[in-house]
This record gives sequence, C-alpha cells and structure tokens, in this order.
Amino acid sequence: MRRGSFVRVLGLLLFTWLLQGCGQWIKDGSASQISGEVTYRERMALPPGSRARVWLEDVSKADTAAVLLAEQSIESAMTVPIPFRLSYDPAVIEPRHRYALRAEIRAADGRLLWVTTGFHGILGSNQPRQGLTLVLQSAARGAAEQAPVEARVEAARTYVYECGELDAVVHTEPGKLTLLAQGLESVLEQVASASGVRYEGEGRLFWTRGETALLEIDGQRYEECRSNAAKAPWADAAYRGVDFRALGNEPGWLLEVDEGRDIRLVTDYGERSLYLPAPAPRFEGGIVRYSVTTKAHEVQLDIEPRVCRDSMSGAAFEARVRLQLDGQEYLGCGRYLSTAH
Repeated sequence: MRRGSFVRVLGLLLFTWLLQGCGQWIKDGSASQISGEVTYRERMALPPGSRARVWLEDVSKADTAAVLLAEQSIESAMTVPIPFRLSYDPAVIEPRHRYALRAEIRAADGRLLWVTTGFHGILGSNQPRQGLTLVLQSAARGAAEQAPVEARVEAARTYVYECGELDAVVHTEPGKLTLLAQGLESVLEQVASASGVRYEGEGRLFWTRGETALLEIDGQRYEECRSNAAKAPWADAAYRGVDFRALGNEPGWLLEVDEGRDIRLVTDYGERSLYLPAPAPRFEGGIVRYSVTTKAHEVQLDIEPRVCRDSMSGAAFEARVRLQLDGQEYLGCGRYLSTAH
C-alpha cells in the first residue's frame, strides 16, 4: 500500500488498535555494534518519564527519506549521560553510502526536549564506532527559543488524537500537517500562534496546546483531543506504506512487511532486529508464505487468515502468524493495513 491508499484504511485502523508490543530496536548479537552515550551541556535534570531514542540512518540519497537501519529506545531515562548500544547488519552496509547517527530526548507527553543537530557521520573508514558521545542541543534554542518546545517540529511523526468518538490521525512535517479524519485527508499549513502549534487549511484547524489539542472541521469543534501513543505505531506503519503488521509475546516480537521492498523484524523484546528483502509470497492452502534466505539468516513467515487473539491484551486480529527465524519459532497475530487483501 502506498501513500494514496492511506485514507482507505483509516477506518479499519481506528477500530482495530492494539497496544504496541515493542520498545527498543536493536540488532542481533552476531551483528556489528555502535555504542556510546547521549548527553547535553545544560545543568538540568530530566523530567520524570523522559524517553531517549538513538538511531542509525542511511542518508546517501538527498532526494528521498533516510533509511532506518537500527534504533534503540530508552524508556524512563533518569539522568545523563545515557548509554546506548546499536547493532546493525553489516551485510546491508554499502561502502559508498553515507550513514549518520541521530538522537533525541522527549518528555513523557512527547514534547521534544533535546535533539542532535548537524551531521554525525558514522561507519566511515576512519570513524570510531565505540565510545561515542552525542551531545544534544536544547530544542528550545534558535529563532524559536521563546516559543513552547512543542512548536519545533524536528522530524516527520505520526500521531493519533482521540476527540471523543472521533479519532484523528495527524502526520507532522516541518511547517505543515496532514490530517486524516472522517474519511478525508487535508493538508494544513502551520500559522503563527501565541501559544502551542496551530495549523490551518481547507476549512480545518488543528491546534496543539500542551497535552491537548483542538480540532475544527467545517465549523464543528472537538475540544480536549488527546494523543494515544498506543495507536500511533499502526497509523504510522500505514502511512509509511507497510502492507502487513504483526506482533507476539513471550518473547516479544514485531514484524512489518512492505510488499516488494522489505521485511522488518524485531524479536526477543527488542534485542534482535533485522531488515530483509521481501520476496514474492506463495499461496498454499490459504496460507500466505514468505521464504527468505541470506548469508546470515533463514526466515519462514506464514500468515493464516484466521481470527487470532493476542495472548496478553486479548485483542482480536484477522490473521495468525507463525515465524521461524534461524530455527526458532515465534507465534503471534497481525492484520493487513491495505483493503486490497
């Protein structure tokens, strides 16, 4: 499913959410590793519930989005420096490509507090990979230093806001916001605001103010909209073009299939992460099967269209999933994010 199909699946997503089952994105033990710490110079304590995130990207192509290769999330960060360790698959590293590290620290409500600025190159021939220090800058610096922290949009992000009985999916980018609500998509531009962040366009208004937001659609107002972080990963996956998403427990794992492109797999509560090419599926006895063999891994993925209930939350899904990774079996539930299936 591509970008234009996102609106068609919005209705399905809004009624079939599941708690996100995975935090960190770290590669398996046989991979190469990058380690270090995240810090900042300000003598300020981290607010309770702060979360740090460090990720590795392929930034070789200036005209396309960076490709995420590895990611680690540190929940309940208490104080700096915050240690991190990323593991990546050396098989996907191209000598002529450019790679970069980024990091951020956000408050419990999602507000950006500190972030990397500039280019932090990595994986070059003379660039160290261990004992790194990423010094973050305050998100409130610069031209918007006096503005609220949430007014600075550093990167594209997807959120789901609950406005009573209405759910609204918003995808933010620098200076604009894509709003999907009531089955329609609108692009709103950021406008000046005395407080918070305000977007307007096509007869619609979206205005974040602290922990809540105001949504107005053709004159109808929805007050006290609140972000639901558990729903965001499914909406974001659909926005990114993911066709199928699944997860399981004991050990926790997560899977995303972007047909014709890649399969992203995270297992063992985030301790192992793989990016694999997505081959054409086979259809055998009603089961959709993917078989992937690389120099380092062998993967067999079976998707069966039968009702499946998550073993922890009890949430219902449309498909049962059986995954075999290098001889180890993982069982879970998933759903297609495209109405084409």
